[in-house]
Parts: sequence; structure tokens; C-alpha cells
Amino acid sequence: MDIVDFLLDRLNEDEAAARKLLGDRSVSEAGKWYERRLLMECESKRRLLSIVESARQTALATMVRGSLGDTPQWIPESIEWTTKSLNALALPYSDHPDFETEWLAGT
Repeated sequence: MDIVDFLLDRLNEDEAAARKLLGDRSVSEAGKWYERRLLMECESKRRLLSIVESARQTALATMVRGSLGDTPQWIPESIEWTTKSLNALALPYSDHPDFETEWLAGT
């Protein structure tokens, strides 16, 4: 499984859980505040994920288009920072059965 797909699935699960609890009348106001905060964090992480994945795809596409000797110097750095960013976003889900231990590298 690709790390981006993994992260999107986890964010969808987090959002669904928060929405379910927000609909529960027995949840306290403090609990509702937390769930609303979780929804905002899910949206924030989706936006960040989109930015990082766009940068990663741009670097990979540039690398593929260029020949080995013509690869711009910024590509390895871009691939490294995007990989580290995606790995960091996946860290809270390290106990999930679909989490791949290689994502722990470089976080």
C-alpha cells in the first residue's frame, strides 16, 4: 500500500469517528470540542498531504523526464523531504496493521 493511500484511509477513519461522536448526545461539550478539533486536524492534514504529494510527484516526474546526467540537483532533496514528511504524518498510525515499518525510517 502506498503511504499516501494509507494516510488518506486513516484520515477518513478519524473523520468518521469524530462525526459519529459529534452526533452522540451523551458526549460532553469538552468531548465535542475535541471532536471538532479532530475534524479540523483531519482537514489540515489532508491539505498538507496534498502539498507534499504534489511536490513529490513533481520531483519524480522531472526525474523521469530528464536523462541521468541532466537530473536537476534539487530532485534528490525534494524526494528526501517529501518522503520524510509523509513518514512523519504516518507515525501516529504506527500501530495500524497496514502500517509499514519502513515508514519509521527518517522520521
